[in-house]
Amino acid sequence: MRVEEQSKIHKAAAGTVFLLIGTACFASKSIWIKWGYEMGAEPDAVLLYRQLFAVPLFWLIFWLYRPPMPDGMKKGDRWRACVAGVFCFFLSPLLDFIGLNHVSAMVERILLMSYPLFVFGFTACRDRKMGSIQDLFAVLAVMFGLFLALGGWNAELFQTNRIGAVFILLSSAVYAGFLVLSGHLVHQIGGIRLNAYGMTAAGAAMMLYTGIKAAVGMNTPMAAYSLDVYGLFVLIAVVSTVIPFVLMLEGIKRIGALRAAAISMAGPVLTIFFGALFLGERLQLIQAIGCAAVFIVITGMEYRKLKLGKNE
Repeated sequence: MRVEEQSKIHKAAAGTVFLLIGTACFASKSIWIKWGYEMGAEPDAVLLYRQLFAVPLFWLIFWLYRPPMPDGMKKGDRWRACVAGVFCFFLSPLLDFIGLNHVSAMVERILLMSYPLFVFGFTACRDRKMGSIQDLFAVLAVMFGLFLALGGWNAELFQTNRIGAVFILLSSAVYAGFLVLSGHLVHQIGGIRLNAYGMTAAGAAMMLYTGIKAAVGMNTPMAAYSLDVYGLFVLIAVVSTVIPFVLMLEGIKRIGALRAAAISMAGPVLTIFFGALFLGERLQLIQAIGCAAVFIVITGMEYRKLKLGKNE
């Protein structure tokens, strides 16, 4: 019995470590991208190379894990996964990467945290059902927190963050729409298969987007970077995209999805820490208050959702 208990403890400890490292890797994404911008890379190039390097690695993961074909998988699910991938891995990150070029990594991560707000709104519209008073107060609190995070009544700071905020909030809305419309696909076809299909479709969409821009005279330099920049593209694809996925997958297998989701809530805090440590970013007091408000309210909303899911 003691051996079994020790095995469970070791399994839970390993799962927790995997998830903490995976969360830290994902939280570092904005830092790598910011470094790429400082080295002269453009958002389109960063996203394109991230996908080009990530796609074969996701298919390698698919081959290594060999996930069985789900019993409930339908013929059209592959196409749905590709469409979902275009929204989740192409349109949403494209808007995010463009916005990140105009705001700090700290503010970007807090703005991305707003996606439950859009999920709440989209779900209410779809179901034609208003949320509780508690939910409405939470929505208003998050909106006010976002206003403060962008600079609040500091007109100059708010103006500086405005353009980037629009793109990042649109990115958050697109991701929320993906969750509302296609979130069930994860259960139908599995996360590994969804990521392989989705990232492949997103890579094709990104190449098409780049080709269309080039055709209308809006060329994005793709082969004009130094080897250091291309090395950074590889790190963005591997360290902040593929490795977090594998570690999250292994962590969830060991401690379950609910505890994994709770651990991943530390991501925004880590991004703010990394932004201060590696980029020298600083928040003004009003922004720090806004970021703290958004984090506390969104974390509370997600924690309550986790508890409800556990009790059902």
